[in-house]
Amino acid sequence: MNKRTLPLLLTLTGCLITLSACIPDFKTHLKNEPTSSTTKKKNSKRSSTTSSKSIPSSASPSTEPSSKSLTTDGLPKNAQEAPKDKIYATGNLKVVYSKNKDEIIVQTPDYEGYTTTLVRTILGEPEEQRTDPSYMSKSFVNTELENIKKLKQESKLTKEQAQAFLTGAADLKQASQMGANYTIYTYQNKSIQLVFEKDKLLYITPNPDVVFFK
Repeated sequence: MNKRTLPLLLTLTGCLITLSACIPDFKTHLKNEPTSSTTKKKNSKRSSTTSSKSIPSSASPSTEPSSKSLTTDGLPKNAQEAPKDKIYATGNLKVVYSKNKDEIIVQTPDYEGYTTTLVRTILGEPEEQRTDPSYMSKSFVNTELENIKKLKQESKLTKEQAQAFLTGAADLKQASQMGANYTIYTYQNKSIQLVFEKDKLLYITPNPDVVFFK
């Protein structure tokens, strides 16, 4: 189990302050923000993208969400079984952001089987393809904050979904600063960003026009 480090907390806190200021109903009490969070991931290969800790098996029923609240039906098992009109989250993970006392539980989708080649087939050629760490460390999260803020204002995301995806973006930034190497595709003047690691899709801007999730 790994606790969130201070740099990530500062990055995420700054993003949440901005998001809160721009969205009146986004009420995050940052003064009481916990110093650790809990992330549940199905694919262990994605561990390099998050510094959150796993839910301990000994957690009490009052602090651990039920499996029903963390999973969903109706998603394809992998990209090969998914329609090709957009990107589809795979498996059975539901997008979750929940605060309970001293823990934050964050869960974002998997995109099993989505490679750069398949993504280009579905979305077309990217406007930009970035591999430089400086973009991830300096621009990615700020751009994603604006993207997510706009999607929330347009009622395309719930408050909890916005928080979950923003946390995921902040995790990627921190992983990059710790040495992870990513390829970033951008579309529609950077309003859509996709992050790949070793040709596997890890993250996509949660715009329902191009990605389906629950």
